[in-house]
Formats: sequence, C-alpha cells, structure tokens
Amino acid sequence: MPDTLIPTTAADTPTVYPSEPEPDDASPWLTWIPAPDYWNASPTMFLPPPKPAPPVPIPEGVILIPTELLPPPALAHGPRAPSAIPPPQFVGPVADVAPEPPVSVPAPAPALAPAIVPTPLPLDAFPLERCARLDAALALDPAAEPNILEQHHLDLATWRALRQHWQGALRAAIRGGDLAPLRAYDDAFVGELERVRGTVTPEQHASLTRANERGARAEALAALGLPAAAILPVERVMLRRAARV
Repeated sequence: MPDTLIPTTAADTPTVYPSEPEPDDASPWLTWIPAPDYWNASPTMFLPPPKPAPPVPIPEGVILIPTELLPPPALAHGPRAPSAIPPPQFVGPVADVAPEPPVSVPAPAPALAPAIVPTPLPLDAFPLERCARLDAALALDPAAEPNILEQHHLDLATWRALRQHWQGALRAAIRGGDLAPLRAYDDAFVGELERVRGTVTPEQHASLTRANERGARAEALAALGLPAAAILPVERVMLRRAARV
C-alpha cells in the first residue's frame, strides 16, 4: 500500500473525493491530503480579439500626402506696432559716461591669386625618375621643401601638378599590368635615399621586417634614418635584390 493517497481529478469535471477514513480505521501509513480548490475550478475561456474598425473610405481622385513630407505650417505674424513704452533714462554716473565708439571690423584680406601652372607640364625636364628622387629628398627633409624646389627651379604648384601627373601614370600602368614604371620609381627613390644616408643593407631590411611584425615600424624607420614614405619602395627594392642573389 502506498504511503500517500492522492485522488485523481480533472480540471474540467467535478471530482468525487472518498470519505475521510474514520479514526478507528486510520492507519499510520495512510495520510489524507485534500485536493486544492483550483482543481475543481471551471476552465477559463479566451475570448477572440475585437475586430478592427473598417478603414475610412477615400473618395476617388483624392491623393493623400504623408504628413512627414509636408512643410511645417507657417505661422502668420503681422507687423508689430512700435512700443509705446519709452526706453529708460540713465541717471547718476552712468549718464555721464560717453558711449564707446563702434568697433571697426578689419577688412578681409585680399584673396591670393591662384598659382599659374605651366601648360603643358615640363615632363621632359622632370621625368618619372627625377620626380621620384625629388619625392625621396622631400621625404627626408620636409622642412627644406622651399629650398629643394628652388634648387630645381620649381614652384610649389608646378611640383604638385608634376607629382599628380606621375602618380596617375603609375596607377594606370599598374592597372594595366605593367610594373616597369613602378620599378623605375622605386629604384630612383631608394637610390636617392641611399645617396643621402647610405646603403640599405639586408640586415637593416630584416630589422624593419621584425619591427613591422611587432608593430614598431615607425621606431625602426626613425632609428635607421628612413622616412615613413620609404617603407614600400624599400620593401619592393630589397625583395628584388634578394631574388637576384
């Protein structure tokens, strides 16, 4: 015989419980546990959701414009009448103080005339290799740009136009699969660097590679006396030199 008797019930049907045993028939192994009240509760019925109201009919030929596309309503403000209240009079020491003269605004400085770029550009005098050497010299000493350009009889506008022209020519050649102009540019660039600071040795290139892997490329370039713009030309030139060995 089980220790506990739990009568079987259902939530949607009345439950008939057996009568509680008499004290004479009660057994220490039989315990009466009445069922909770909610077991005999009637099931809850869920009502369907209310039907939505039918849409308002729109007359034929009427086009509705979303309100967010409409301009904000204009507030009608008529001209204001002058105030009938006179301004306050200054009394005491304030009345004796003379008004300060209006601050004169300086006239704007005249606009500088745009620099005149010669047309056509002197490409024969400044081919790709010479512009690459100029790039390297300016990267080594950016503060000396006016003096370097003056030594080559160039103004800033002409130099920028020349550089833009050759950079565009390099991109077009690379897109077409011709890498010869890029190799010529790299050789001239690195040649100017080595003329000023000495030859870039394989050991220095290896130290640059290790520093790049550690994320310390800028420090390694500064330690070797190389500008930041030299990293790609030096990398390409050193790889070609290693392949020829």
